[in-house]
Amino acid sequence: MLLKLSEQLNLDASQEEVWRLLRDTRRLAALLPGVETVNAIEESGVEAYQAKASDKIGPFKVALQMEIRVAEEQPPHMLKANLKGADSMGLNRLTGSLHVSLSPSLSPSGPATLMRFEADIEVLGKLATLGAVPMRRRATEKFAEFARNIQAQFAGKPHT
Repeated sequence: MLLKLSEQLNLDASQEEVWRLLRDTRRLAALLPGVETVNAIEESGVEAYQAKASDKIGPFKVALQMEIRVAEEQPPHMLKANLKGADSMGLNRLTGSLHVSLSPSLSPSGPATLMRFEADIEVLGKLATLGAVPMRRRATEKFAEFARNIQAQFAGKPHT
């Protein structure tokens, strides 16, 4: 099952502030719902991470071991990454790509940034049997939680 997600988020922070957050892996991972651990993969010339994430989707409790590889970046505008993962028994798998773009905007309180997030994720295994609607609904809920977490990072802070 192919899941396409597209979300956008207005942040009361400069593009550079948001970029610094995106590139601070530990800080960003702490804002992502369900992410339990993130560790850099030591591989020459490649920026990659191992992550463990878990969630309950429909009747399934899922814990995935993920690999995320940065495919391209254009600071402070764009970041692309590829991901793949599976549960410990191989019953649920996913592969896909993420694309995050940042563009400056203005808000009444000063500089702001529009963050656009797009993901194309192929879900295989038991999770795929749930269908696109519940998967998309859960992804939307998780993105809303992430949005609240990231907005809280910049709430009430002076812009730099």
